[in-house]
Amino acid sequence: MNTKKYIVELEHNCYSADWAGDPGRTTVKENAKIFNQRGAIARLSHDRKFRPFKNARILEVGEIK
Repeated sequence: MNTKKYIVELEHNCYSADWAGDPGRTTVKENAKIFNQRGAIARLSHDRKFRPFKNARILEVGEIK
């Protein structure tokens, strides 16, 4: 079964990452934490506890096979 994968773009060219921070962020898209759709929505909600990220987007990046 194929599952789509997503990343969270918090700001233009700034992505949610899987390391410590408030929240952890990276400017390297390839280093962004990969989520399923539900996980991406939850992560964005979590990250917004630290900052509003008013223009944040959840981006589809392909499929996990």
